[in-house]
Amino acid sequence: MKPITKKFSFTLDDIILPQQLPPLVLIAFNRPDLLTIVTEGIKQQSLQPQQIIAFVDGYRQESDKPLIAECVKILEDLAKFTPIEIVSRDSNLGCDRQILTSLTEVLATYPSLVYLEDDIVPNPCFYDRMCRLLEAYRDCEEVFSLSAYANVPRGFAQIINTDFMVSNRVFCWGLATWANRWQKLDLINKPPQYNPFGKYYDIPANIQTKLTMVNQFWLERNQQTDWNISFNLGVLYHQGVHIIPMKSFIKNIGFGHPQAKTYKSNEPDWVNSAYDANSIPNILPENLALPAPLQDYLTPTELSKYLQAKNLWLSLDDLINLWRKYPNWQLRLFLLSFFKANLALLWSRWKRGGK
Repeated sequence: MKPITKKFSFTLDDIILPQQLPPLVLIAFNRPDLLTIVTEGIKQQSLQPQQIIAFVDGYRQESDKPLIAECVKILEDLAKFTPIEIVSRDSNLGCDRQILTSLTEVLATYPSLVYLEDDIVPNPCFYDRMCRLLEAYRDCEEVFSLSAYANVPRGFAQIINTDFMVSNRVFCWGLATWANRWQKLDLINKPPQYNPFGKYYDIPANIQTKLTMVNQFWLERNQQTDWNISFNLGVLYHQGVHIIPMKSFIKNIGFGHPQAKTYKSNEPDWVNSAYDANSIPNILPENLALPAPLQDYLTPTELSKYLQAKNLWLSLDDLINLWRKYPNWQLRLFLLSFFKANLALLWSRWKRGGK
């Protein structure tokens, strides 16, 4: 990561909002019960959006049709409070493609946007804070996104004395970004499981990004897609950063819902553990340097042990590539034992046609 030294001496309350505010982009599909709660949160915003652009995906099966119709009705009712444009898809794009397409379409016209999904309930300060963040970091092109969700590493609450921190990792649960950053990543034209670093173990790994590495491993092995992971990798590759809060000012209510794409199980303890219903974050980090613990990357030995602890495995190609990359014999012996320990698993997956 290149050093970033520009200093900031203001708070969000010091930011003067522009006359033209960014659109609030809302993604919906077939969960009217959750969308109702989210739209009620939008009605309670201390700063009302000048425009909402809502995208509703097309149906996958007949049972989706009445649920989608309910969602459209909820959005039409929201128009009584705020101007809203509703874009109903003719066919089902699927979660990831719908989001990528929608954000790309909006950012082809607008210089920035604020983004919510149909299971992310905003605090009353949400839109105001996100608009101020967009204005604060507008000219800092190394900042790729702004988040309302606190995915703060363990122990950081004791070392960060501001309301926001600079981060290598972001969740899409309440996000804002700019057209020039989004277009630089060009995710709409990238393949599934996009990894600009090539191999999952070539992703630069610190105490945050090692989690992204594990996410990418499973995406590749299971041939799945996740635009948020691709977004994180693209930003990391371009040596960019994110601004995240120390306390979440959104709440995720989507876990365990029968229509959930990814989070079908009950809500884990970590999801809303940093949520504060009364949070109105204000104080920005004084510069864009990563906190000191994020500037230290795992050694090859630490990385190999971490991968093993997370029950990841090395294919023969992985072993050969890492063997060539790291000449240290102690590490090579560890890699060899790591590989041998997974031979039975690899054999079983090979017989099933897996990687």
